[in-house]
Amino acid sequence: MKNMGKNILAFGAHPDDVEFGCGGTLLLLKDLGYKIIIVDLTKGEKSKYGASERLKEAETARKIMGVERIILDFGDKEVSFSENHKRQVKEIIEKYRPEIVFAPYFIDSHKDHINTAKLVSEFFPDTIHYYISNVENSNFGVDVTKVYQKKIEALDAHVTQTRPGDVEWTDERHKEYGHKLGVKWGELFHTNRENELPNIFRRL
Repeated sequence: MKNMGKNILAFGAHPDDVEFGCGGTLLLLKDLGYKIIIVDLTKGEKSKYGASERLKEAETARKIMGVERIILDFGDKEVSFSENHKRQVKEIIEKYRPEIVFAPYFIDSHKDHINTAKLVSEFFPDTIHYYISNVENSNFGVDVTKVYQKKIEALDAHVTQTRPGDVEWTDERHKEYGHKLGVKWGELFHTNRENELPNIFRRL
Protein backbone atom coordinates (compact mmCIF):
# COMPACT_ATOMS: atom_id res chain seq x y z
CA MET A 1 0.00 0.00 0.00
CA LYS A 2 1.31 3.43 -0.96
CA ASN A 3 1.45 6.15 1.67
CA MET A 4 0.46 9.05 -0.55
CA GLY A 5 0.15 12.36 1.24
CA LYS A 6 1.98 11.25 4.36
CA ASN A 7 4.88 13.54 5.18
CA ILE A 8 8.38 12.84 6.42
CA LEU A 9 10.60 15.69 7.62
CA ALA A 10 14.37 15.26 7.64
CA PHE A 11 16.17 18.07 9.46
CA GLY A 12 19.84 18.89 9.02
CA ALA A 13 21.99 21.75 10.25
CA HIS A 14 23.66 22.20 6.86
CA PRO A 15 22.97 21.19 3.25
CA ASP A 16 24.41 17.65 2.81
CA ASP A 17 23.84 16.52 6.44
CA VAL A 18 20.61 14.74 5.57
CA GLU A 19 21.95 13.14 2.40
CA PHE A 20 24.87 11.72 4.35
CA GLY A 21 23.00 10.59 7.43
CA CYS A 22 19.76 9.19 6.08
CA GLY A 23 19.59 9.79 2.33
CA GLY A 24 19.22 6.13 1.44
CA THR A 25 16.40 5.54 3.92
CA LEU A 26 14.58 8.61 2.61
CA LEU A 27 14.83 7.29 -0.95
CA LEU A 28 13.33 3.98 0.15
CA LEU A 29 10.51 5.75 1.99
CA LYS A 30 9.85 7.96 -1.05
CA ASP A 31 9.49 4.83 -3.18
CA LEU A 32 6.78 3.70 -0.74
CA GLY A 33 4.81 6.86 -1.46
CA TYR A 34 5.85 9.21 1.32
CA LYS A 35 6.36 12.91 0.66
CA ILE A 36 9.91 13.75 1.77
CA ILE A 37 10.83 17.27 2.89
CA ILE A 38 14.45 18.04 3.77
CA VAL A 39 14.82 21.02 6.11
CA ASP A 40 18.28 22.59 6.33
CA LEU A 41 18.49 25.04 9.23
CA THR A 42 21.41 26.96 7.68
CA LYS A 43 22.85 27.66 4.26
CA GLY A 44 26.29 26.43 5.29
CA GLU A 45 27.58 29.87 4.41
CA LYS A 46 30.75 29.70 6.49
CA SER A 47 32.24 27.00 4.31
CA LYS A 48 35.04 27.98 1.96
CA TYR A 49 32.83 28.66 -1.08
CA GLY A 50 29.99 30.44 0.71
CA ALA A 51 26.23 30.16 0.52
CA SER A 52 25.69 30.67 -3.22
CA GLU A 53 27.55 27.52 -4.24
CA ARG A 54 26.09 25.47 -1.41
CA LEU A 55 22.55 26.47 -2.38
CA LYS A 56 23.17 25.42 -5.99
CA GLU A 57 24.55 22.09 -4.81
CA ALA A 58 21.60 21.57 -2.47
CA GLU A 59 19.17 22.11 -5.32
CA THR A 60 21.04 19.64 -7.53
CA ALA A 61 20.93 17.05 -4.75
CA ARG A 62 17.23 17.71 -4.21
CA LYS A 63 16.49 17.04 -7.88
CA ILE A 64 18.51 13.83 -7.83
CA MET A 65 16.56 12.56 -4.84
CA GLY A 66 13.22 13.81 -6.12
CA VAL A 67 12.23 15.39 -2.81
CA GLU A 68 11.29 18.84 -1.50
CA ARG A 69 13.74 21.07 0.33
CA ILE A 70 13.39 24.01 2.69
CA ILE A 71 16.50 26.02 3.55
CA LEU A 72 16.28 28.32 6.56
CA ASP A 73 18.72 31.01 7.66
CA PHE A 74 19.60 30.28 11.28
CA GLY A 75 23.24 31.11 10.60
CA ASP A 76 26.04 28.62 10.03
CA LYS A 77 27.60 27.72 13.42
CA GLU A 78 24.80 29.71 15.08
CA VAL A 79 21.97 27.17 15.50
CA SER A 80 20.62 27.91 18.95
CA PHE A 81 17.65 27.59 21.30
CA SER A 82 16.54 31.15 20.72
CA GLU A 83 12.80 31.76 20.64
CA ASN A 84 13.09 32.58 16.95
CA HIS A 85 14.77 29.26 16.10
CA LYS A 86 12.36 27.31 18.27
CA ARG A 87 9.38 29.02 16.66
CA GLN A 88 10.50 28.23 13.11
CA VAL A 89 11.12 24.55 13.83
CA LYS A 90 7.79 24.28 15.66
CA GLU A 91 5.92 25.97 12.80
CA ILE A 92 7.36 23.59 10.20
CA ILE A 93 6.46 20.53 12.24
CA GLU A 94 2.95 21.85 12.83
CA LYS A 95 2.50 22.75 9.16
CA TYR A 96 3.51 19.38 7.73
CA ARG A 97 2.22 17.16 10.55
CA PRO A 98 4.84 14.50 9.74
CA GLU A 99 4.46 10.82 10.45
CA ILE A 100 8.24 10.44 10.78
CA VAL A 101 10.97 12.96 11.62
CA PHE A 102 14.74 12.56 11.25
CA ALA A 103 17.46 14.74 12.80
CA PRO A 104 21.15 14.34 13.71
CA TYR A 105 22.23 12.46 16.82
CA PHE A 106 22.81 14.33 20.10
CA ILE A 107 26.51 13.46 20.35
CA ASP A 108 28.55 14.98 17.53
CA SER A 109 31.69 16.98 16.89
CA HIS A 110 29.73 19.97 15.51
CA LYS A 111 27.61 22.10 17.83
CA ASP A 112 25.10 22.89 15.05
CA HIS A 113 24.36 19.16 14.70
CA ILE A 114 23.85 18.78 18.44
CA ASN A 115 21.58 21.80 18.68
CA THR A 116 19.56 20.67 15.68
CA ALA A 117 18.97 17.33 17.40
CA LYS A 118 17.79 19.05 20.58
CA LEU A 119 15.62 21.61 18.80
CA VAL A 120 13.78 19.06 16.69
CA SER A 121 13.27 16.49 19.42
CA GLU A 122 11.79 19.16 21.68
CA PHE A 123 8.85 19.45 19.30
CA PHE A 124 8.82 15.85 18.02
CA PRO A 125 9.87 13.49 20.83
CA ASP A 126 9.81 10.41 18.58
CA THR A 127 12.52 11.83 16.32
CA ILE A 128 14.76 9.23 14.67
CA HIS A 129 18.41 10.26 14.92
CA TYR A 130 20.97 9.67 12.17
CA TYR A 131 24.74 9.94 12.49
CA ILE A 132 27.17 12.41 10.97
CA SER A 133 30.39 12.12 12.99
CA ASN A 134 30.08 10.16 16.23
CA VAL A 135 28.26 6.84 16.01
CA GLU A 136 27.02 5.80 19.44
CA ASN A 137 24.05 3.84 20.76
CA SER A 138 22.65 2.82 17.38
CA ASN A 139 19.68 0.54 17.93
CA PHE A 140 18.36 -0.11 14.45
CA GLY A 141 19.43 0.15 10.84
CA VAL A 142 18.16 0.05 7.28
CA ASP A 143 19.48 -1.87 4.27
CA VAL A 144 20.03 0.84 1.63
CA THR A 145 21.85 -1.36 -0.86
CA LYS A 146 19.36 -0.93 -3.70
CA VAL A 147 19.44 2.89 -3.49
CA TYR A 148 23.01 3.40 -2.32
CA GLN A 149 24.33 4.66 -5.65
CA LYS A 150 21.61 7.30 -5.89
CA LYS A 151 22.31 8.34 -2.29
CA ILE A 152 25.98 8.80 -3.22
CA GLU A 153 25.04 10.68 -6.39
CA ALA A 154 23.04 13.13 -4.28
CA LEU A 155 25.83 13.41 -1.72
CA ASP A 156 28.40 13.97 -4.47
CA ALA A 157 26.33 16.91 -5.75
CA HIS A 158 27.75 18.84 -2.79
CA VAL A 159 31.02 19.22 -4.69
CA THR A 160 32.54 21.95 -2.55
CA GLN A 161 32.23 19.80 0.57
CA THR A 162 34.21 16.87 -0.81
CA ARG A 163 37.81 16.59 0.33
CA PRO A 164 40.46 14.06 -0.71
CA GLY A 165 39.65 10.70 0.86
CA ASP A 166 36.00 11.53 1.59
CA VAL A 167 34.62 9.18 -1.07
CA GLU A 168 36.58 6.21 0.23
CA TRP A 169 35.76 7.06 3.86
CA THR A 170 32.06 7.33 3.09
CA ASP A 171 32.02 3.95 1.37
CA GLU A 172 33.92 2.29 4.20
CA ARG A 173 31.55 3.74 6.75
CA HIS A 174 28.43 2.49 4.97
CA LYS A 175 30.04 -0.90 4.39
CA GLU A 176 30.67 -1.11 8.13
CA TYR A 177 27.05 -0.23 8.81
CA GLY A 178 25.99 -2.84 6.28
CA HIS A 179 28.19 -5.47 7.89
CA LYS A 180 26.43 -4.89 11.21
CA LEU A 181 23.11 -5.45 9.46
CA GLY A 182 24.26 -8.40 7.34
CA VAL A 183 23.87 -6.47 4.06
CA LYS A 184 26.15 -4.67 1.60
CA TRP A 185 25.34 -1.02 2.41
CA GLY A 186 23.51 0.27 5.48
CA GLU A 187 22.48 3.29 7.49
CA LEU A 188 22.29 3.21 11.29
CA PHE A 189 19.98 5.15 13.60
CA HIS A 190 19.05 5.75 17.19
CA THR A 191 15.55 6.07 18.56
CA ASN A 192 14.42 6.49 22.15
CA ARG A 193 11.46 4.24 21.37
CA GLU A 194 13.10 1.21 19.81
CA ASN A 195 10.06 -0.99 20.38
CA GLU A 196 7.66 1.58 18.93
CA LEU A 197 9.15 2.22 15.49
CA PRO A 198 6.61 3.11 12.79
CA ASN A 199 5.39 -0.08 11.11
CA ILE A 200 6.72 1.13 7.77
CA PHE A 201 10.27 0.23 8.81
CA ARG A 202 9.29 -3.44 8.63
CA ARG A 203 8.97 -2.97 4.88
CA LEU A 204 12.39 -1.46 4.30
